[in-house]
Amino acid sequence: MKNNPKLLVYILMLSALGINTPLSIVGIISQISEYFNTSIAITGLYVSSFTFTIAACGLFMPIIFSKYERKRTFVFILTVFAIANAIIIFTKNIYVASISRIISAIFYPAFISIALTVCEEIAPEGEEQDYITKILLGISIGSIVGLPITTAIGTVLGYQMAMAWIFLINLVTLILIIIYFPNMEGKSKSYEVPVSSLKSEKFIMGSLGIIMMPIGATIVYSYLPYFLQIVTHVYTYNLSILLFVYGLISISGTWIGGKLIVKNDRVTLIGFQLLCSFVIAAIFFSAEYLIVCILFIFIFGIMDGLGYNLIQYMESSLLPDTPELANGVFLTIVNGGIAIGTAIGGFLVSGYGIMSIFPGGILFLILAFVLLYFVIFRMKIKLKFD
Repeated sequence: MKNNPKLLVYILMLSALGINTPLSIVGIISQISEYFNTSIAITGLYVSSFTFTIAACGLFMPIIFSKYERKRTFVFILTVFAIANAIIIFTKNIYVASISRIISAIFYPAFISIALTVCEEIAPEGEEQDYITKILLGISIGSIVGLPITTAIGTVLGYQMAMAWIFLINLVTLILIIIYFPNMEGKSKSYEVPVSSLKSEKFIMGSLGIIMMPIGATIVYSYLPYFLQIVTHVYTYNLSILLFVYGLISISGTWIGGKLIVKNDRVTLIGFQLLCSFVIAAIFFSAEYLIVCILFIFIFGIMDGLGYNLIQYMESSLLPDTPELANGVFLTIVNGGIAIGTAIGGFLVSGYGIMSIFPGGILFLILAFVLLYFVIFRMKIKLKFD
């Protein structure tokens, strides 16, 4: 390819950051509620509709769009995002805003899935995982770094300005794709879903094992701010700084994950569950010792970020012949796992107290370890870098 693959992958990374930034409005729920004059409960549904839609559409949207020329697909989806965000900026009706948000989320899995596939196609030999990691970094940065930026803009300038900056990112990436991205033909010749692969024992067992990872991690991650306030007594300004640092460390974990997979994929996949369980247990037992506890929380941040790479790699190994579908399943598992983990964590906190999130998270990670050990070493699944 005459085009510079490094330039292309950074454009796709920025695009992934842009379309993931709508997740960051979770930090301005009160401003959104005030702007639309709705209850916090309704506003919460408005905010979470994006994630739930991604989880629901991740299995089929990548397959539908895999047939089409790549540049046109990227331009179409980014245009949908730009229009949807423009409508959200100016409407005062939360139902219109919700429909716009859901419509953009429907196309999210197709964009990310095809971007991951394209990165692997354009990467120089031996650098495929590094290119994939850059897209995953874009996803992490969009939601993690986007959160404090969106929160700051929304708090100081209001909800409309927070959405305006999200629209601006989408517009810039759309222009970059139009100017710099080459025409690339789609790879799939039909809409046929490989049902036999999805029904195989290896796929079912492997996917069950891998979804336990985001469930276990989210049970802990979603309620860490609550834990820090109630147990370790970290509040307001200090809490914001701590969570921001946690987010930056989590991003480094995504980069580290890509390197570890290339070096030893089997050990990384299996060892992650045990090491993450140990770190969660360490947070539990060091709760009374603030500095030590925060240190283990930061290590947990690295593990949290590392998980993105492991889930994507496992699914691409389970479905090697349909990369778009594999990446769609990856998005469904990540977003579905987050939704399930948040719900389970809420049940644990309500019924058994905040400290119950730690044994709850460990339980799901141990289940992930058992299932993945069985799939990798007993069923002898062929991993991508074998």
